[in-house]
This record gives sequence, structure tokens and C-alpha cells, in this order.
Amino acid sequence: MLTLAKIKQLGLPKAPGSYQFYNRAGEIIYIGKAVNLASRVLSYWQTSANHSPMKQKMLPEIEQVKWIEVETEIEALLLEANLVKKFQPYYNVLLRDDKRFAYIWISSADEVPGVFVVRQVNKPGQYFGPFVSGSAVKETVKVLRKIWPYCTTRKLAKQPCFYYQIGRCAGACGSIISREEYLARVIKPIITFLSGEKKKVIRNYELRIKELNKKIKKSASLERESLELELNQAVYELKNMQQVLENSRVLSTAEKFSTDTVELAKVLGLAKIPARIEGYDTSNIFGHQAVASMVTFVDGEADKSGYRKFKLQIPPQADAPRAQQNSKLKTPFSDSKHGDVQFLQEVLTRRLAHAFPTEDKVSEYWPLPDLMIIDGGKAQLNIALKMLKKYQVDLPVIAISKGGGLRSSIARDKIFISGLSAPIELSLNSPALHLVKRVRDESHRFAISFHRDLRSKKFLGKK
Repeated sequence: MLTLAKIKQLGLPKAPGSYQFYNRAGEIIYIGKAVNLASRVLSYWQTSANHSPMKQKMLPEIEQVKWIEVETEIEALLLEANLVKKFQPYYNVLLRDDKRFAYIWISSADEVPGVFVVRQVNKPGQYFGPFVSGSAVKETVKVLRKIWPYCTTRKLAKQPCFYYQIGRCAGACGSIISREEYLARVIKPIITFLSGEKKKVIRNYELRIKELNKKIKKSASLERESLELELNQAVYELKNMQQVLENSRVLSTAEKFSTDTVELAKVLGLAKIPARIEGYDTSNIFGHQAVASMVTFVDGEADKSGYRKFKLQIPPQADAPRAQQNSKLKTPFSDSKHGDVQFLQEVLTRRLAHAFPTEDKVSEYWPLPDLMIIDGGKAQLNIALKMLKKYQVDLPVIAISKGGGLRSSIARDKIFISGLSAPIELSLNSPALHLVKRVRDESHRFAISFHRDLRSKKFLGKK
């Protein structure tokens, strides 16, 4: 069994790459990636590490560590995915059916093939992945577009798309270049690069540049000008590719999200780092088209496979005649805070009904989070604590609201915590606050979009 002292003696580089853990039989049991190989591998054996049950089980089985160093973060991301696909390590494969994994999809069957981030493999084309970090994949495809300007319209049009105007599309969508040229100059290099063959991409550029130089020496003056333009373009594309890759930070973003959860645990005094966080918000107009949202974040990143939306029932008081609503008697219409609390109580009742797996309803079980974040104030926090106590669920919950009910960026966020009479205000540059706000803002966005959808359907007479 490896120890921290033995790991320190390996001489791991402080460079991006992929690491592989081997068991006593010489089998690869886990493959990972890192911005800094030395730091990442050492972290597994740190006494302060808070590992998942799977990794706690894996550590005693590790007998050897190997690694492959690469030049850029994107290459580390792709190398990990390609190695996992090739070797299918036991501890990687355990999660292969998880819907939160992302793939890069090349829609090669389209009129204008494009590059997309998807969660399911269900359409014709080429797929690369799976990738654990959705944020890293999204950053990667943005980087690829800076190097090889692909199009996402998928169909031919009379005019090229908006991205052609800003240099992020080669113009195949508007027939500025032919489909064949687009495939050769844009899609083929992307596929080669995603397959982990950056050296081949570079070699192809170098061969093309060499060939163009030969043609220029032998060509007539009229032809030479066109060839020189082509040569300059090839030289630019090669240099641009190398510069963009060297300066792209795709894994750093994902690792920052994970670090934010550590900071949040410290700030809130949690017993463990919240790997899974759920956020809640409600949306309605005077009680009508009332909805609620539940969003899920895993390791600091949105996990849309865990999102849920709820249509809520108007509380009995809300059906009172309008004359009564306008009287001194308080109703959810005249007291929005009271109504919001009632709506929150309903959604938490329905959510917690899925907190306990049963043999006949396994599919209806929703794993409990390590932390709940409610959009609201003290009243919302209290009702959440009441519901957790009713269902005998022990987990931390906080509420976050804007000062004075504002949602503007200048309004200070107040965080309500159980046991504290007054809310706390974190520094605007606090990583913990950034994470809480990401969860709150996403739950708000999801609730608002669902509410607007219901309003549109009612306006159009749809059910």
C-alpha cells in the first residue's frame, strides 16, 4: 500500500497530464487528470482529504502510480477521456452510466457539421468522452472554435451566420466555402485533435507549409500570390493553435468549482464538504401559475440530471373572493411572504417524499444532498428546518436573500443560518459566496423559465 512519503519520492512533475493508479495485479483501476500532477496525486494521501466512499475503498488497493505529462490543460482532459475509453478502469467505469457526464459530439451527418456538448449518445455522428467536468468541456469547445471556426447552424442558408461576422465560423453555412473544404480545414483537424493526436495535427500543418513553399518557388508570378496567401494562412493557423492551447485554462475552472465547496464547508462549519447541493426557489404572480424549482450541483458544478420542477397548488386562502382578498384579512395574495413560505412547504414536502428508497419504487428515490440552499430569508429557513425535522432528515440548510428584497448586483447578499439570530454577509470576493450565489441564481432562473412557460401556455389556451 502506498503512503504519502512514498508518493513524494516519485518525483511527479508540476505540469498538466493524466495519472493512472495500478493495483497489485498490475491492472489500471483508476485514471485521472490534473493541471498540476504533483499536487493532484499528493492530495489523495493528505490527511485532510475528504474522499467519497468510492475513493476511500480505492486507496488501499493502489500499489503503483504512473503518469503521462502533456503540454496543455485541454490535452490532459482529452488524454484522460481517451485512456478511460481504452482501458475501462474499474473505478472509472462505476460511474459510466451517470447522466451528468458530458460528451463532445461532431454532427458529421448534418449539412453543416458542428461541434456540440451533449449528455446523451443518441444521434448520428462522432462522440468524444465521457467527461466528468461539464464546465471543462464547455470551455474546451469554445477554445476549439478559436482555432478551427466551426459552425453550429447545422443547415445551409442564403447568408452565413452571425459567428461568421466575428470570425468564429468559416462560412460553410452560407456557402462561403464548400462543404468539402470546410470538412478538410475545420472538422477533420478537430476530430484528429480530440482523438489525442495533436502531434499529427501539427505534422499535417508543417507538411502543408513545406509543400506550399515548394509550389511557390516553382510557380509563375500570378499563381504565386494566391499560394503565398494560402501559406500565410497555414502559418497563422499553426501559430494560433499553439498559442490558444497554451493559454487556455479549462481544468483550472473545474478545479476552482471543487475548491469553492471546500471553502463553503469552512465558512458554514459543515461536518463534511458538500459534494451534492440542492437549491430551491418559487415563482408565481399573486399565487397563480405557481411553480418551484430544485436544482442540483455536484462538486460545485450544475448537474442538470438532478433538476426538478413542480407545479404548486394555490393555498385555500388564495381562492377567496377578490373583495375578501382586498380586505384586512391576510391571504397569500396580500402577503406574498406568507404565500412563498406555504409554497416552499409544499415543494419540500414533495421533495422529501422521495428521500427514502423502497423496493417497489427505487426509481423514485432522489439522493439527499449534503446541503440545501433556499432562496429567501429567515421565514423560508425556518420552514425548511421544520420540514426536515418532520421527515427526520438531518442535513444543513441555509437561506440567501438580497438586502431590501433587491436582486441587483449592488445589493448585499444575506445568508441565514440555523442558530444565528442575524444573517451573515460574506465578502464579495468570497469563493463560498460565489458558489451559494451560483446555486441561488440557477434555481431562480429555472423557476422563472418554468413559470413563464406556463403563462405562455395559458395565454395560448394550452393545458
